[in-house]
Amino acid sequence: MTSTRRLFLGAFTAGAVTVAAGSGTASAAENAGEAEGDVTYPGEVRARNFRTDGGTTSVFKTVSTAATAKLHALTVYQAGTAGDGVALNVTSDNPEDSAMYLSGRERSRGTLKILHRGHADASDGGAAAVSVYLDTEGVTDQSGGTAAQGIFVTHTTGPTKGNLITLRNNGVDDFVVKGSGAVGIGLAIGATPRGRVEIAQRNSLIGLLMQANEDTASRLVEIRDRTGTAKLRVLNSGALAAHNAMFGATGAESYGGGDGVIGIRNATTAPVGNPTNGGVLYAEGGALKWRGPSGTVTVIGPA
Repeated sequence: MTSTRRLFLGAFTAGAVTVAAGSGTASAAENAGEAEGDVTYPGEVRARNFRTDGGTTSVFKTVSTAATAKLHALTVYQAGTAGDGVALNVTSDNPEDSAMYLSGRERSRGTLKILHRGHADASDGGAAAVSVYLDTEGVTDQSGGTAAQGIFVTHTTGPTKGNLITLRNNGVDDFVVKGSGAVGIGLAIGATPRGRVEIAQRNSLIGLLMQANEDTASRLVEIRDRTGTAKLRVLNSGALAAHNAMFGATGAESYGGGDGVIGIRNATTAPVGNPTNGGVLYAEGGALKWRGPSGTVTVIGPA
């Protein structure tokens, strides 16, 4: 059975088209390099190149149905196994629009699906399924970089209900950004972060590690209130600097109206054993007490 394939092209380059099968014959206008409507060739069409600079949109079109399997509108195949030639190179000189549009209507597939066929010997350690390279035209050193964003996700019809980003590789959501903007690290698949950022610690791993640099004026951590005033700092030396501090608080804090003070909640359970290498400071019935390693309890301040 002879198949028919239709090419919708703005123009043909004269002498570029060769009919490999069937009996299609080009018209005089086509032989002169002029398009004369849709041209249908039975069988396969081979050409050195196709030029589509006639001012019209070029279309590679097919109609797949439930009975067809992987009937692609266009397949680009690089059969070479060496050299730098890619299968598809898209280049645009237009600074007013994107180099390529991609749209789809998928229900359970990605609009763009990328498959990297890995090497069992791990020789592809320098490869990536997606590689983003940001370059600045006219700059040959490190004097200036582009202001373009590497990856940008936004919406036009309201916040998304699905995840903005999902990285899943170890049976958990290793990194997820929900449609709300909440971030989860190491959460169970599909779980919702219980804060703006939630980190689920895994066995033999530190939940969050920050290492100081040589700048003693820097902060490892700084937490501010809604006015921008720093309330808690962890300095590069490891020292903790807090505006107020409350130990043992499980509910509302109570500082007696003080500012820059330390509060200690009454102990739920007072110490009954003797501590080693130091002592225990606690409050009981409103009194401040100290239990030393010998078991002596000293009242430092009465209730």
